[in-house]
Amino acid sequence: MPSTDLMIRKIDVCFGHLDVDGNGAVERDDLLGLGSRLVAQFGESPTSPKATAMAAGMARFWEALSRAADADGDGRITPEEYRRGMIGAFVDDASGFDRAFLPMAQAVCALMDTDGDGTVSRQEFSEFHRVMRTSVENADLAFDKLDTDGSGDLSVTEVLAAMRDYYTNPDEGSEALGNWLFGRA
Repeated sequence: MPSTDLMIRKIDVCFGHLDVDGNGAVERDDLLGLGSRLVAQFGESPTSPKATAMAAGMARFWEALSRAADADGDGRITPEEYRRGMIGAFVDDASGFDRAFLPMAQAVCALMDTDGDGTVSRQEFSEFHRVMRTSVENADLAFDKLDTDGSGDLSVTEVLAAMRDYYTNPDEGSEALGNWLFGRA
């Protein structure tokens, strides 16, 4: 499946989210740090089941990502390595999402669903985006686009589907909800 300009932009946005220390490379500590920031943002104890799931999901994602993208094996994934690895592992083979990304995505959704009701409110979604360094405008746009029924909440299932679509679907059509996960790509 050929990658599109939009897919490359989405991958680059994601790289920016993961390069927590801003050194131009994604490393294991970046992912673990991002997981810790999410846990803290949602007020979870670092030893809670949700925090433990987040740490495990981030570690599992790092292992899969480093296998797919760290071409020179130096423990640092450059933007170029990240693009090639993400396309090969998740776009060309969308089943890679379930093997590598899904545990981390589920842990993120569990954190966002602070009251355990199966939904993510606008505020909870905004807290996630705050950690991801998404602008308020893009966070609001993302929520509005993903809230297709206008209920004012997103189901965890809808958020997971949007995450999968964001990382696996090169469709440039605006009807692809994953294209709106972080606002305008």
